[in-house]
Amino acid sequence: MDRREGELNEAPGGESKSDNVVPLGVDPPAPEVPKPTKPTGRVHGIAIVGMAVSALLGIGAMLAFITISWPDDTSRYVLAVFMVSVICFVASASLAVFSAARNTYPRRGKSPDE
Repeated sequence: MDRREGELNEAPGGESKSDNVVPLGVDPPAPEVPKPTKPTGRVHGIAIVGMAVSALLGIGAMLAFITISWPDDTSRYVLAVFMVSVICFVASASLAVFSAARNTYPRRGKSPDE
């Protein structure tokens, strides 16, 4: 019975596949050292502060609306404050995400090391 072992070790055209063989007991090559990341920009920090302020304002407005019996139209103003804080939170969150994403791409006109 011929197992054709010689044909299995040879690539088409009669070449050997020794390039693809990794011997056992050999340490893998050391990984590349990652480049240090740049700090996010001032816009990103302002957006995060905006998220925090609008979240606290929204939570406070909703707790005030639920727990206090407001006279006449005052409850509408409290709900309006809540809705504005939700809109500000979403706007600040999107600004934070987009400003962080902008910092991941290299800027034109500068060397990659800067």
